[in-house]
Amino acid sequence: MVDVTDERIKALVLIRIDPGTENKLVDELMIFEGVTEAHFIYGPYDIYCKVDCPDYNSLNELVMNNIRNVQGIKSTTTCYLA
Repeated sequence: MVDVTDERIKALVLIRIDPGTENKLVDELMIFEGVTEAHFIYGPYDIYCKVDCPDYNSLNELVMNNIRNVQGIKSTTTCYLA
């Protein structure tokens, strides 16, 4: 059951990156406010970030203006957590 009293937005950001940039990017992503975890993974994506933002506008700003602008990141997919 979803707790509707918790208005914060939690999401996973799945990231595809340029080869060989994994360790640098995981560390770099952790500096952004709202990123609570960042891990290298195997599969169709290379890194996942767990994010926690106060609202949808903050999440949009984090992903579109911060995460996507990091050199070495090719693409992102954001999955909201219920």
